[in-house]
Amino acid sequence: MSYPFSQTRRIALQGISALAASFALPSVRAQADFPRGPIRIVIPLPAGGAADVGVRAMAIELEKSFKQTVVVENKPGGLYQIGLQAVLQAPADGLTLLHLNSGMVAVQVVQKRYDLNKQLAPLTMSGDTPMVLMVGAASPHKTVKDLAAFGRANPGKLTYATPGPGSIEHLKCTQLGKAGGFEGLNIAYKGGPDMVKAVIGGEVDFTIAPAIFAAQFAPKGLVRVLATIDNVRLKEFPDVPSINEAGIDITPLRLWGGYAVHADTPPAIVARLHKELAAATTAASVVERLTPFGMHIMASRSPDEFRKLIASDAAWMTEAARGLKLDTN
Repeated sequence: MSYPFSQTRRIALQGISALAASFALPSVRAQADFPRGPIRIVIPLPAGGAADVGVRAMAIELEKSFKQTVVVENKPGGLYQIGLQAVLQAPADGLTLLHLNSGMVAVQVVQKRYDLNKQLAPLTMSGDTPMVLMVGAASPHKTVKDLAAFGRANPGKLTYATPGPGSIEHLKCTQLGKAGGFEGLNIAYKGGPDMVKAVIGGEVDFTIAPAIFAAQFAPKGLVRVLATIDNVRLKEFPDVPSINEAGIDITPLRLWGGYAVHADTPPAIVARLHKELAAATTAASVVERLTPFGMHIMASRSPDEFRKLIASDAAWMTEAARGLKLDTN
């Protein structure tokens, strides 16, 4: 039987539409059926820190939306690799999530033992912490230009505090030195509080640390903030210039946290997880728990946006690490 051209075209279009719908149905069904069991969130850090507090608050919100149990597991050690491997060895069904952080990107660049964007499917950022460059109140350096000028005039004598070689702070201070034309001396401390104490006590010339520390000590006259490591000023320090305003052209730095799953997780499940995680991130209970840690709470607009953030951080860290003699064992 033959049909008029218009009818033939209509039948063909109907067939194409039906075929497209048949391909779309599994995706829709996968989102609707997910999750079919308990969800596990792995934190590659010890219990008790900001990441742990935030993830456990998120877990409560996710249990409400998914109507499933959400279990939080701390798996610290091995430079994040114990937690990462727990996720990579689990089925790629979206039921095992990893809480990752910007520190893992630095380890990726320095250690070269994993690739977050290749082995994982990023879901969303959950928040970030702005960073500032600070000196002790008694420091002779009043501006970033003063600091850089001293470093250029006194090679190897300008000291700065970081958590250790290859850390984000070390890489950013190295980038700062390259842009400012000086080479500083890295002095390692256990973490942010000890780094700030070293600045206050005059043990080192400067540090790059979370703004929350500056907000704690600057009003007491113990530290002076020279710049935000950002392309904008912070509302906490409206009179402090951004690092670019201060005359140093480097990329912004914020310490972030976020979530990812195995790279082979079906796209429909990735989309569902992003949607629910993004909603949970801005829940009042989560914001209330994380704000005291100095975090700015926000979710990525899409998984791809988060993936690009990871790639961007890896790019500047790779450039900063070039030429450094770092122990990768």
